[in-house]
Amino acid sequence: MGTDTGINFIEIALTELIFKLNEDFKPPKDGLPVDMNFKASHSFSPNKKNLSVELSIALFTKHKNRPFSMKVTVEGIFAGKDYEQLKKFAKVHAIAHLFPFVREIIGNTTMKANMPPLLLPPINLSAIQSEKN
Repeated sequence: MGTDTGINFIEIALTELIFKLNEDFKPPKDGLPVDMNFKASHSFSPNKKNLSVELSIALFTKHKNRPFSMKVTVEGIFAGKDYEQLKKFAKVHAIAHLFPFVREIIGNTTMKANMPPLLLPPINLSAIQSEKN
């Protein structure tokens, strides 16, 4: 059994999806690494009981010869009774809760573009957030 954190996941919404297939893409012989650009932000409701977190991931932003370009943004709403606890949760945990949804959107979108689904690997979101702070 898990421990009750006092924080509830209220909702999640896909707020932006941009996908552009590159029909002129030529796969390099040595493969093409997937580069990801992360952006996360958060805000609190006036009563400080709700947390809104936005996570955006853009793919293939550094390559001119890329199979596609894509940007996915999701927004999650969390509720809690303790503002300090919500503040701590906002740093890494909230983003970690949103990342699987982004991963699924990317996998499904690439599959529907008639290509092998792009399955993002597990990511150390704590390290990414530390780099940005």
